[in-house]
Amino acid sequence: MTLTVLKISHLEQLNSKIFALLSNIFSRLKIEHLIKQIGIVCQ
Repeated sequence: MTLTVLKISHLEQLNSKIFALLSNIFSRLKIEHLIKQIGIVCQ
């Protein structure tokens, strides 16, 4: 493998890790938002 191919592969792995982290954070925020909305409705 050339150095360029290795760099691209590394960047793709990093990109997928960042995307997974962001989607995890986003889903947690959505769940927290729903819980807050339900809490307001129940009170």
